[in-house]
Amino acid sequence: MKYGIRDTMLQAPVETMFSVARDIGFDGVEFCVGRAYRENILWRDGGAEGLKALADGAGVEISSLSPGVFAQFHPALPEAEKRAEGVEILTHVIASCAAVDTRHILVPMFPRDMDAWPDATWDQLVDGFKALGEVAEERGVILDLETTFSADQLAMLLERIGSDAVKVYHDTGNTTMRGQDAAEEILKLGREGIGMIHAKDTDRQALGEGRVDFDAVDAAMRAINYDGYIVLETPSGDDPHADHAKNLAFVKKLGV
Repeated sequence: MKYGIRDTMLQAPVETMFSVARDIGFDGVEFCVGRAYRENILWRDGGAEGLKALADGAGVEISSLSPGVFAQFHPALPEAEKRAEGVEILTHVIASCAAVDTRHILVPMFPRDMDAWPDATWDQLVDGFKALGEVAEERGVILDLETTFSADQLAMLLERIGSDAVKVYHDTGNTTMRGQDAAEEILKLGREGIGMIHAKDTDRQALGEGRVDFDAVDAAMRAINYDGYIVLETPSGDDPHADHAKNLAFVKKLGV
């Protein structure tokens, strides 16, 4: 098992965030790409290599790339120009993975109306991720979907997409806040369906202080023999170092 943290949680500039993560005890950092993605270091000439050099200098991995901007451009949108921009964004991030030595990309999409989607929208989504999955597979990259979908909807999508390069990024806090059972969702998706896991509690609480049943999550992770990255997406207060160290100590008790 390895343990990471999203870079935005560290409250540190890119030049020092990897050493901050190392000093707390993390193995990796999830590097995020925001809305102004063309200004991100991954879009600069030699930027991915520079980012990897910063990580290497601190002795920390880049556990995953997280283009949050993709949520505005996912394949189920009705606007063809937005879908095309999403393909461009994700293709660029896929191509950056080799330079930063990671295989995983968090792929976000958070629709609220999916239960009312017609079959044509689901078909469009499947076709979009089939094509992106082919690009990822060629590069040895895994697209981990973090979504508002239930485990049953995700299992249906994975089956229809039919690519080992498309999996699920399970978020313990998000599922609980949506009224879903985080442990049950993990068990339904299984080791083959889950690519990575976000450790997060509800209500902006420290791990174990919100509504997530981490004992059940622990049992579910052990049941599917999950041994990939657990990445913290946890808030901090006046002492981020101490807060993240506390959450890391909590999460190291979980899983195999």
